Parts: sequence; C-alpha cells; structure tokens
Amino acid sequence: MSDVRAEVVDRVLTLTIDREERRNALSPEVLHALVEGVGVRAHQDDVRVVVVTGAGEAAFCAGADLVAFDPAATPLDHHEARGGLRALVLAIRGCPRPVIARVQGLCLAGGLGVALACDLVIASEAAAFGTPEVEVGLWPFMVGALLARHVSEKRALDLMLTGRRIDAATALDWGLVSRVVPAAALDATVAEVAAGLAAKSPLVLRMGKAAWYATEEVALAPALAQLQAQLSLLAQSHDAAEGVLAFREKRSPEWTGR
Repeated sequence: MSDVRAEVVDRVLTLTIDREERRNALSPEVLHALVEGVGVRAHQDDVRVVVVTGAGEAAFCAGADLVAFDPAATPLDHHEARGGLRALVLAIRGCPRPVIARVQGLCLAGGLGVALACDLVIASEAAAFGTPEVEVGLWPFMVGALLARHVSEKRALDLMLTGRRIDAATALDWGLVSRVVPAAALDATVAEVAAGLAAKSPLVLRMGKAAWYATEEVALAPALAQLQAQLSLLAQSHDAAEGVLAFREKRSPEWTGR
C-alpha cells in the first residue's frame, strides 16, 4: 500500500501522507509519490485544485524520516535522496493548479517546508510549527530558503537557532499560514476554499500563479514589463472574453480553460 493516498473528488485532488505511526514523516518514497501527484496527476483535466495533508490528527508532517535512509547507501546516494524535498518544492511551485496545505497538527522541519511551498496554508488552531533540526545536530538548510521568503530574518533565525515551536496564531501573525480556523471547521474550510478555486478559470489561475512566482525575485521595472506582457496574453483568451461578457450579462461564466 502506498504511503501517499490520492483521491479526486469534485475536481479536487487530495494527497494524504499516510504514515500516521511515523507522524507522516517524509521518506524518499513519500517524497517521490508527492512529486508524482503534484507534477503529473495534478496536470490532468479532471483536477483543478490540489490539497496536501497528513493522516490522523496529530501531525501534518513532522519532517524527514531519520530512520528511512539506507545506512548501506553511499554519501552520494544520501545526497541525491535529500533532493526529494527540493524536487517537491519546485513541483508545487510549478504546478498549474493551486495547491493548498491542510495543516491539522505538527508541521515541523521538512514538513514546514512542504507547507510553505504550497500556495495557501489553512491551519487548525491545534497546529504547531517549527524547525527542530538543531536539536539533533542538523540544520534546516532548504527550509530556511522558504522561511526567508515568508518572514523576517530575525524570526527565521529565531525558529532555526532555537528549534522552538510556535502555535497557529503566531504562525498566522508571522505570515507562515493563510488562515487559522477551529479544528472542527478545518475540513469544511478547506473544502470551501478548494471548491471556490475549482470554480474559477483554470487558465487564469495557471497564468496568474506562474507569473507570481516567476517575478517574485525580479526587480520592479522588469517585473512590471513581464507582467504587462502576461496581462496582454491573458486578455486575448476565451476565458477573459467570457468573464467580461458574463459580468455584463449578469450571469455565471462558463470557463473553458482556453
């Protein structure tokens, strides 16, 4: 049985890390399955939104599985296996569909990296976030690159140097998550947000997401020029014409993704 369950319901692909006994830790197999899900399955026509989550209530993902790597493997093998998180982050960022992290519990180390790679993070009030790698003699090198894009230098270093956990309310205040809701409302909120995204033009979401990430580190003047070109391309699409016409006719648009 796969350590990642994939299910499509109402155009929403849910990828669930199914290792509750290991706090949904990231093994090489889990990372590969998530990359396949986001990088291949999510591109199919019956999918409009992706949700990434973990099984059970205790943990979204507690980070890398420190006992999953083969001790007989060479240092190069270990190095290449650690590239699984990098591949997953890039796959999520490059996915043409919006990707939502549903965080119901612990979100630590590489698990925090997975959540931060997603476009939206919806967390339960019971969730907790942190980078405890320093406690076992490691450092969150790749996760740090994502932290630097979400919080201030001092806050990122606070998490990485101390290894402490912060609660969901603090994570929201720092900008690590999009929304925090009561635990009992988490599934309904994720479903509502996913359904709302699935009802929007897939072309608009794909082009908008790609443009956002393509220009996030570009200086303002060239970024504006690139975004102007993307706006002109989008304005020529069927969905743009349909959206404007539907607005004028006071009806719901019928998106074709073209």
